[in-house]
Order: sequence, then C-alpha cells, then structure tokens
Amino acid sequence: MLKDIIKKEILETITSAKFVFTFLLCAILILLSVYTGIVNYRADQKEFSAAVALNKKNLESQSSYQALAGLGTKINKPPQVLGAISTGVNEAVGRVATVNIAYDPSLVDSKYESNPVFSVFGALDLTFIVKIVLSLFAILFTYDAIVGEKEKGTLKLTLSNRVPRDRLILGKVIGGFISLLIPLIIPLILSLLILLVYPNISLAGQDWLRLLLMFLMFFLYLSVFFTLGLLVSARTSKSSTSFLVLLFIWVIFVTIIPKLSVMSAGRLKPIPSVHEITAKKDAFLQQIQGGAQKQVMDWAKENSAMAAKDQKGYQEKLRKFLEDWQQDLTSKIDENNAALERDYQAKKKSQERLAINISRISPASALTFSTMSFARTGLDEHERFLASIRAYKPIFTKWASAKMMRTFDFSGSGQTAKVVLDDMPQHKFEPETLSKSLARTIPDFGLMLFLIIVFFAGAYVSFLKFDVR
Repeated sequence: MLKDIIKKEILETITSAKFVFTFLLCAILILLSVYTGIVNYRADQKEFSAAVALNKKNLESQSSYQALAGLGTKINKPPQVLGAISTGVNEAVGRVATVNIAYDPSLVDSKYESNPVFSVFGALDLTFIVKIVLSLFAILFTYDAIVGEKEKGTLKLTLSNRVPRDRLILGKVIGGFISLLIPLIIPLILSLLILLVYPNISLAGQDWLRLLLMFLMFFLYLSVFFTLGLLVSARTSKSSTSFLVLLFIWVIFVTIIPKLSVMSAGRLKPIPSVHEITAKKDAFLQQIQGGAQKQVMDWAKENSAMAAKDQKGYQEKLRKFLEDWQQDLTSKIDENNAALERDYQAKKKSQERLAINISRISPASALTFSTMSFARTGLDEHERFLASIRAYKPIFTKWASAKMMRTFDFSGSGQTAKVVLDDMPQHKFEPETLSKSLARTIPDFGLMLFLIIVFFAGAYVSFLKFDVR
C-alpha cells in the first residue's frame, strides 16, 4: 500500500504544470550558474598566472635591493576550483597583498573594488540558487500537500477507504521529496559532466569529496523546507494561510536572521576600526624612526676617529652596524604591528564567531557557511591566507634587509649590485584539509538533521490528528 501511495504522489506531481515549470527553471538556473562559475574560474586562473609573472618581472627589473625592498613583492590569492559552485567571500575580499619592509600587509583589490556593480547584484552561484530559488520551490510543492487535499475533498475520500494515516503521510513525504529532488538531481548530474569535460578544469580526489558533501548539504537544506511545508500544511485549515505562514518563515530564515545576527554581534562585541589600528601603527613607526636616527648619529660620533684613520675598517664596521640596526628596527616594527594585529584579529574573530553562531539558527546561514567551507571560499580560508602572508613578511624583510646591507655602496661610485631572486624566500600556503573543513561543518549538518526530524515529527503527529472534514 505504501508503494502505491508513493507512486500516486510522484505521478500526480510530475504530470502537473507546476513540476514542468520548476524542472525547466531549475535546469536553466543550475546549468547557467555552474557554467558561469567555471568561466569565472578560468578567467581568475589566467589573471592569477599573469599577475605572478608580472610581479616576478617587476622584481627583476629593480635597480637595487633597496628599491626592491621598498617596492615589495605582491602575493596573489590563487583561485579555488570549487568557487565555481560556491563563490563565498572571494569576490568581496581582497585578492592581492604587497609585502615590503615598511608596512604590514593587507589584502586589497577585490572584484567589488574593481567593479562596484558586482556588490549590488552579487554572485549567481549554485549555493544562491539552492538557498533562494529551490527553497521557495520546496514551499510551493508542500504548502497544499495536506490542507489542499482537504479543500478538494480527496483526503477525506482517501481515508474513507481505510488507508492508515501513518502510511499515507509517509507515502506523501517520500513521494513528494522524490518529486522535488528530480529537478535538482538531473541538472546536478549534467553540471558534473560539464566539470568533467570542460578544458583545463581538474578536480582532485578531495575536491570530488568536497563537492559530494556540498550536494548532500543541498539535499538536507531542501529537506528542511520540505518537512516544514508539510508541518504547516498539516497545522492550517486553508491553503492560502499555509502559503502565507511558510513565506513569512522563509523570509525570517533566509533574510532576517542572517542580517540581525551581524547587527547583534556588532552591538554585543564592538571592535576598533581599521583606521584606529593603522593610526597606532603609524604613531609607533614615527616614534621608533626618531629614536633610530639618533642611534645612527650617536654611533657616527663614537666612531668618527676611526673614520679618519682606517677608512676600509670603518666601512666594514658601518656595514655590520647598519645591518644589525636595520634588522633590529624592522623587528621592533614587526613585533609591534603583530601585537596590534593579534589583538585586533582576536576581537574581530570573536565578533565574527558570535555573528556566525547566532545566524546558524537559520538553515540558510548553515548552508552558506558549510558550502563555503567545503569550497574553501569562506572567512576561515581568507583569514588563513592573510595569516600566512603576515607570517611571510618577517622572512621577506630579513632577506631584503640582509641583501641591502651587503650590497650597499659606501664608496659613492654609483654602482649597484644586480638584483638576483634565486635565493629569495617564497610565500607558501597550504589549503585547509578536508577533515578540518568537515569538523567545522558538523554543527551545520547537526542543525539540518535536527530541524528535519522536528518538522517531520510535527507533521506526522499533526496529520494523525488532522480533521479532514
């Protein structure tokens, strides 16, 4: 009997105009979003390769190590292939950081900076399609699943044939959910084929696992709204009332809670602005530069007698002093900036965590954070990349300072050593492992499963008590 109920539910759904419209629209939107994401990823790859080559050329063309140290090297953030599925924060945050001996590096040049119109419309990725469009379709499929049949009289007729209510609701759930998944599964399979055959797109074994976990999260997210629709449909007496209640809950989940969480976290845990931190760094820089200049003058006075007697020995001693002086100066600046940055980042991270934890009561936020984690396009990956750049700065500074002092022209002949990059330390960044990404998304999976169980149990109990008259 359960099998017959499931068949009936599927046939009634897939032969309706509502299903045909949903399937066509989902296929178009999903395939378009994946194709657009792949094209954008390929463009980002080309831009990244060109930027790396241009940076190397600029470094090699510098006239001296002093000029190189002041110019600095540019670190570009490599694009992530799964960003084609979930863009995350990649377009909103910077993609390039300049590392030199003077300033603390920060990421700049986001796509929103290059073209502000992107910030108005946002990205059309697969996560957005599922979060907004398919969740509305889940509501459209279920708002009248029970109360609609009551209004038509078919529910009373079905139950008059001594069909057990528990089997009827199970059949509706299984059949309805299969019908809802068809417009999602077929376009997703076609999207995977596009990823396989598209040139210069390569997914490693871990990338496929990440992709499958993202798809699993999509299914769980739609299941939340599907079971919610059944619950509301079993608790209301009119289809119009059911639809309005579901639409109101959808607005709360998808738009209100995520925005309120950010506002609440800002109020509960305020942090200093970036301008305040920059002002403190600049004030310390001016203070230490004044003291450093006095230190050089004092050394010159103490060794003035040696300069007249032994010019060559004086130059060697001066070279050693300047090298140690430069290293000490940059170390103090880096330590101060690092301390300020650690304090700022700790407060910022605390505020972000609070906002994320508050917003996670919304399945839409849980979907967003989990897919960003699996695609390596989230806040955590951005912070890890920025931290790796800041860890690289003292390494680059030490190398550049040593090169400057060893090649400094004391004779005043104007001859400078040729810039050689063979021994220049390279920035290294290891993407997050799948195990860490999965550990971070456990609360999101837990929330989805909890809501599905609660909503299904509520719909099940409500239907057993539902008045079909």
